[in-house]
Amino acid sequence: MSQTICAISTAPATAALGIIRISGRETFSILEGILKKKNGAPFTVVHGKAALYRIEEDGAPLDEAMVTCFLGPRSYTGEDTAELCCHGGLFVLQSVMELLVRRGCAPAGPGEFSKRAYLNGKLDLVSAKAVIELIEATSKAQQKNALSRMEGTLSRKINRLYERLVDLNTELMAYVDFPEEIDEPAEEYLPALEEIAEELSALVEGTKTGRLIREGLSIAIVGAPNVGKSTLMNQLLGYERSIVSAIPGTTRDMVREGCRLGDLTCHLSDTAGMRSTADPIEQQGISIARKEAEAARVVFAVFDGSRPLNEDDRQLILSYADAQNLAIINKADLPQLIDEEYISKHYKHIVKISAQNGAGCALIDEWVRTQYSVEDAAAEGVLTDPLQLADLLAAKNAVQAAAAGLAQGFTPDLVSIDLTEAASHLGGITGQEVTDEMIDRIFSRFCVGK
Repeated sequence: MSQTICAISTAPATAALGIIRISGRETFSILEGILKKKNGAPFTVVHGKAALYRIEEDGAPLDEAMVTCFLGPRSYTGEDTAELCCHGGLFVLQSVMELLVRRGCAPAGPGEFSKRAYLNGKLDLVSAKAVIELIEATSKAQQKNALSRMEGTLSRKINRLYERLVDLNTELMAYVDFPEEIDEPAEEYLPALEEIAEELSALVEGTKTGRLIREGLSIAIVGAPNVGKSTLMNQLLGYERSIVSAIPGTTRDMVREGCRLGDLTCHLSDTAGMRSTADPIEQQGISIARKEAEAARVVFAVFDGSRPLNEDDRQLILSYADAQNLAIINKADLPQLIDEEYISKHYKHIVKISAQNGAGCALIDEWVRTQYSVEDAAAEGVLTDPLQLADLLAAKNAVQAAAAGLAQGFTPDLVSIDLTEAASHLGGITGQEVTDEMIDRIFSRFCVGK
């Protein structure tokens, strides 16, 4: 990390403003050679305070920028850093970048600023991975979970468990090495290991919510032809994505699109109308619809409230009458002829809406928020990265094996093997025990300038 690095940190598109970030020991000396105030005053370093400067090369101006300096270690990377808020034209930003490179900066690689923050102890790997998840967030839950982990809420829990395991293991190994000088491990070791295993189990359980936050909720919209499935799809999306027609059987293939419902990213599937038909193409669409409904985590079963239930409706009610699914009675703006009591015998959750004018659709959003509440978990911070989930599960299994071994009278050196493995996995999550190759792979996912 001897070189001073620079990168454009804003998106590669013309905008009102663009930010160039610089970090390294030569940051301020490089800026001294290219920055002057309009009155000719030289560049001065004041921590955390922005000031307007002209960017010049050999007296020729390139741009004007608001420059903010951060003295290390009180900066994102832990090094001397500066941010130049320039005008956002791509040519302007590139010309300033080229000037910085000529003056001694090296172009930063993907994630190099965050990598330096990690190596300088400003971030651990849980917080570092949260940075990229915050940048890529598409839902309130993803945003909240990433922010919580960046603040270190989850890291502190994992670090505390890691330190307890290391302490217990140190005592065990001390007995193995010096059995004549140190008392045999006390009986309270077993309750301590069981307590750690219980806390790890709770963290593993939280990863189920983490997966929901990361991957989102898959929802299949099913129903007989012309009940308003496509209209509902368009209403939830906020724009026309599915073709809407009064002709039954218009939707033959499946239409997928993402949207936000509740606090989650949801993946909606508008499927073919389910009915008895001799049309082979329509039959194929219905077969696809059934497979999609089976694969989805939630089914929105849609019914036309303006007509009585027919045999196709009744078959659909029985097929998807699951506690996790939602019955939607559509066309509430028309006179109602549907047997709502029959539906309520099979569905725990029912909402009445008009997909045509949007009335009642807010109830669907609220139902998702209530049934799939992730707010508390996101506020605490849960792991979402598959590799970190695997490490957490392996740590839990190793601690449980150590506790079982201790209960069965295994010797301390055998128990220590499991504790060493558990600590290694927890250290892999936060970064205490990772290789350089793993670090490079993690930060290569980041964008340049972060």
